[in-house]
Amino acid sequence: MRSSHPGGLTRDHVVWAYRLLLDRDPESEDVIGPKLAGSANTAELRHHLITSSEFRRKNPDFAQTNERTVVIKEIAAGVRLFLDLSDHVIGLNILRGRYEQDEIALVASLLKPGDRAIDVGAHIGFFTMQMAAMVGEEGRVYAFEPLDANAELLERSLVENRFDRRVVLHRAAAARATGVATLTFPAETLNSGGAYLLRDGAAPLTGNQTRTVPALALDDLRIDRPVRLIKMDVEGAEPLVVQGAARLIREDRPTILSELHPVQLDRASAATPDAFLAQMRALGYIAHAVERGRIGPPIDRAPAETMVGVVMIWES
Repeated sequence: MRSSHPGGLTRDHVVWAYRLLLDRDPESEDVIGPKLAGSANTAELRHHLITSSEFRRKNPDFAQTNERTVVIKEIAAGVRLFLDLSDHVIGLNILRGRYEQDEIALVASLLKPGDRAIDVGAHIGFFTMQMAAMVGEEGRVYAFEPLDANAELLERSLVENRFDRRVVLHRAAAARATGVATLTFPAETLNSGGAYLLRDGAAPLTGNQTRTVPALALDDLRIDRPVRLIKMDVEGAEPLVVQGAARLIREDRPTILSELHPVQLDRASAATPDAFLAQMRALGYIAHAVERGRIGPPIDRAPAETMVGVVMIWES
């Protein structure tokens, strides 16, 4: 069956996804339309189904655990992190030592004792805790995390590592302007890193919840300067964070670790990856690939469909 769906999905995709993953046909035609509307491609359709309570009930041993299971893991020498094993995408990969190893190695090469760094989209603190260890007692890390479940684990790790004096945690979203924002996230998920800011006029994905959260522009905050590094992982809201930190970025010229996520950039910022790169070029920044923990070659044009991590360097 042909379809005008931008991701090429058809009714048959939904029907067979139900059959393969849930062992049944969809209840009715009424549930097929929302699944098509809420899925950009087959990967998202699959994600919607395998994070449902029905899939978890029928597959109780899938990927270790589906219930909230908090453990503590040493992620670097003397650095301990609370994580949730029911988060299969981030928590389990941190536990297994597979999570963003190139990126954290790059961060370690950039930060030194006494530095100031910012972690926007801190999640449970994988980068925050290690950055705090890198900058030492005289340094500062400013972390931003609006999702309560993640921020609570981050706070526990701050206490565990006695980093509460060197880390300033804002349970808020970094944004274009100080005020409030709408955070949207799946009601059921095995990936706690999927929450994102809903842009004005956009509707949440089918089955997603929304919550009003504090929003902060970095330029409105009292931050020790200069800032050497900004790490951003905010599911497509990166252009908005940059707008809210334009003065800080112009004055301090920090290295910026970010990502180019085509689907999420459109959802959260109504932007394309190339538009985001152009925004950064206007500030004097060039994006580079991250390769084996180092700064790789420059990226002139963003991949059209694939999410990639980048490091942005001030070069003009």
